[in-house]
Amino acid sequence: MQYCPTCKALLKGNRICKRCRTDVSKALEAAEQAQAHLKLAAEAYTANRFETMLHHARRAFSLHRTRSSRRLLACAALLQGNYELALLAWKVRIGNFIN
Repeated sequence: MQYCPTCKALLKGNRICKRCRTDVSKALEAAEQAQAHLKLAAEAYTANRFETMLHHARRAFSLHRTRSSRRLLACAALLQGNYELALLAWKVRIGNFIN
């Protein structure tokens, strides 16, 4: 997370925003957990464990909504035959400030 979610100030690696004093440590922890789930989902894909992949993809997306977590969720849902979830995940709009 590069910018404060409250005031959009540059964080520069700090856990407390210098401008508005917002503590972003919980949001950073959620983003780190989401990254771990993305990695687990990718590992499940290489092992052809698509149900596990979908579980981790859902968790990653619920923790931190990024384009990569959205795309992974859509792919995992497709591999599991859950076309409705795949379409919903693919259509979700993610703000321009998130990768």
